[in-house]
Amino acid sequence: MFRLVHRDHDGRLLLNGHIAGLGLAAGLLAELVLTRRITLHTGQVVVIDFTPPVDALAHTILDRLATEPTTHPVRTWLPFLAQTVYPDVAARLLRAGHLREDVTRSLLGRRVRYVPANMNTAAWPWARLSQRLRAGQPLDHVDTVLGGLVLATDLHRSVLLGATAALEAGLRDAAAHAPAPIQDLLAHTEAAVGDTVITRT
Repeated sequence: MFRLVHRDHDGRLLLNGHIAGLGLAAGLLAELVLTRRITLHTGQVVVIDFTPPVDALAHTILDRLATEPTTHPVRTWLPFLAQTVYPDVAARLLRAGHLREDVTRSLLGRRVRYVPANMNTAAWPWARLSQRLRAGQPLDHVDTVLGGLVLATDLHRSVLLGATAALEAGLRDAAAHAPAPIQDLLAHTEAAVGDTVITRT
């Protein structure tokens, strides 16, 4: 998702920063759903396995969820995680060597842009989704989440440029057949994005 919300050649953000944060936050929660650490029940995030994930960021997110004395709605967690998720995910990709920092300084201060270390790797998530959709191949759970987040954040209006309406329909169909917790997460993400758009207009 981090790769999709940036241009693959210069790292420019394609979405409003808060909307990108909601999409990334949903992506992190989806990772924990797919690895069966959490589930969604009546809109609440419920930890079902406290085993720490190997990935440091996933471990940190699970700890935040698990240390709460009561469960909270996903609509509470999404904006909370969105506050810090962007630098957290960037740091994960920097550690893995997938990004480099492009720092510029001006009278307005220091600005950091995260530029892909490899343009082909950065473009691969959307290329893979597009290829599978065009070939009529089923999407796995990871690509279904990715496609659903593209729709939920309205990112498809950027990444589907020049593509047929069939690609969007394919993404929507895959999301509609995702496991129930993923469907709920995507629906709540889309609603949170909608709220953000309304409050900013």
